[in-house]
Amino acid sequence: MNNPFAEVPGANASLHMQGDERFKSPIPLRLNPPPPVPHVFDPVIRTAVTNILAREVLSEIIGHHRWCGTEADRRAGAEFCASRLGYRADEARIVLTSSTQSTLNMLIPGLVGAGGILAVDELTYPPIKVFAARYGIKLAPVRMDDDGMSPDALREVCQAHCPKALYPLSTLQNPTTATMSLERRKEIVAVAREFGVSIIEDDIYSLIPRDAPPPLSALAPEISWYLLGLAKSVAPGMKVAYVVAPSKEAAANLFWPGVRATFWMTAPFGAALATELIESEAIGKIVDAVRSAVAARHILVGQYLANIDHRLGDGGLHVWIPAPPKVTGAELTARFEQAGVLVSTSDGFVIGEAEPPRAIRIGIGNPSDDSTLERALAILAAEYELHRLA
Repeated sequence: MNNPFAEVPGANASLHMQGDERFKSPIPLRLNPPPPVPHVFDPVIRTAVTNILAREVLSEIIGHHRWCGTEADRRAGAEFCASRLGYRADEARIVLTSSTQSTLNMLIPGLVGAGGILAVDELTYPPIKVFAARYGIKLAPVRMDDDGMSPDALREVCQAHCPKALYPLSTLQNPTTATMSLERRKEIVAVAREFGVSIIEDDIYSLIPRDAPPPLSALAPEISWYLLGLAKSVAPGMKVAYVVAPSKEAAANLFWPGVRATFWMTAPFGAALATELIESEAIGKIVDAVRSAVAARHILVGQYLANIDHRLGDGGLHVWIPAPPKVTGAELTARFEQAGVLVSTSDGFVIGEAEPPRAIRIGIGNPSDDSTLERALAILAAEYELHRLA
């Protein structure tokens, strides 16, 4: 058999230098955070914290809850979200939360309720299944194609199940990386309006691509709950997300009754830090650095997976890879783990009882440096080729 590394650039050298270390310390590619950019992130954050300490009284920041955010927080949030929405929302419609997950933990039961139905992509963000089970909510999977959620399939689901809300990932869908075209977004919005379905739009991956189409929420603000978190564009530990509600009344009705009953509120100093970054425009420096780091990692993916069918959208933090013929995603995942790389099988993303697609997802931002990602990609390419030739 031919050397499986022969057509993988740099694979021989990379694996030879590491020896058996790859078996002792598996390289994790299961998560999809942004790649670290300490050369920019550290000084920007240090300056922001210094500015806060020089201007504010710590006991006044940390000594009180921030609830939906201060006026300054909501003003900064409105400005930040405007970069995607194309307009500056009324600050009364803005709510600060501790993360996208905590936001969904409020929105899904609040908009759908026990016994209600939530329409979702047929492959979707795994925590959605946890939230649905927790609150007694049923999930109705909507078929997808290469452009994301199918409008015809959504119409069928609306006619058959009468969902109260829709949770789509319109930009860099997780896990398939699909980004809806503008025309597709208009079609999805039209169906949601026709059937009176609220849209819960998670736009967390949209800041790294340079030309992402406008969100669904920009096309239908009156029925949309727009979410824009910082975890995938700034840092996973920036536990701040912004919600743009359809109206100030909707924001107050859905969030204020639960302020003492759940955990959705952001930590006060985290909110102050996010506001400082937005007001000083320093957040753009971090996002630009992450964008450059992602672009460099995309080049590595292109080099090592050149001979493998894979999907990676502009600015994407994860790659969707179909398995070779006669190999399931679970089998491929297990083989990669044995070789020293941890990846995600498709099983966790499937809604309902459908057969999981023969595919895996890898995250490219998790490795601490490009050389570690390069080593992981070399292993993946070689192992994949062995299965293809078997």
